[in-house]
Amino acid sequence: MASTAAAMIAAASKDVGYKEGPNNDTKHGKWYGLNFNPWCDMAISMWADQSGNADIVGKFAYCPSHVNWFKERKQWISKGAAVKKGDIVFFTWDGGPVADHVGVATADVPAGADVPTIEANTSSGNAGSQGNGDGVYRRTRGRNVILGFGRPAYKAAPKPAAKPTVDLSELIRAAKTDPKAPQGHKTYEAGTRIVEAALVAEGCMDKKYAADGSFGTTAVEGYAKFQRSLGYSGQSADGIPGLTSLSRLGAKHGFNVKP
Repeated sequence: MASTAAAMIAAASKDVGYKEGPNNDTKHGKWYGLNFNPWCDMAISMWADQSGNADIVGKFAYCPSHVNWFKERKQWISKGAAVKKGDIVFFTWDGGPVADHVGVATADVPAGADVPTIEANTSSGNAGSQGNGDGVYRRTRGRNVILGFGRPAYKAAPKPAAKPTVDLSELIRAAKTDPKAPQGHKTYEAGTRIVEAALVAEGCMDKKYAADGSFGTTAVEGYAKFQRSLGYSGQSADGIPGLTSLSRLGAKHGFNVKP
């Protein structure tokens, strides 16, 4: 996933715990071409590049220049505003107008609330330098040290595909009708195909019998085998789908059940 806030945070998360060598010797500085220098913004730039966000996050080593870039793009958000995951957070330790440090916000938070971040070239806690520390850490900062936020124009994260739905009453009708009907009769083809594919994945039905969309004898036997795998026996494992067993099959294999 690229060009999204989640991708940016994923790239930063991989570096959590990373520590610099002597005199600010870092992979981020080497990547940027300014090794042995303060590297908080170089890390932001590297994570942006790794996640496909370089064009919308920018490439900077100097925080004040990065702030001006966001302001010029009209993507500067005031310090007290609500935060969006992936916002670039600029800090001022003395409350002045110049950015001293930078990180990336890792969650949406309401206006005024503390901001969880991942930051490079900081310390793991309040002891030690906050803007020239020894590594990459997760931190949570109050608004009193925040100058403001750059808000990159991330792409929206893709929505997961909707799960198909199997109608239980139609499936029961198929399980009771198809075995007695002429070969290949299809009472409820769409739902039957979904359930048969799940039974194949469970090892309860041979794939070669699961392609026609007919809930025939083989499908009934396969479903009975699945019911027995759940601990059912006797009439409760007769191969006719029930709400509980079908819901459990759907939860495991990606479909919803309409009662």
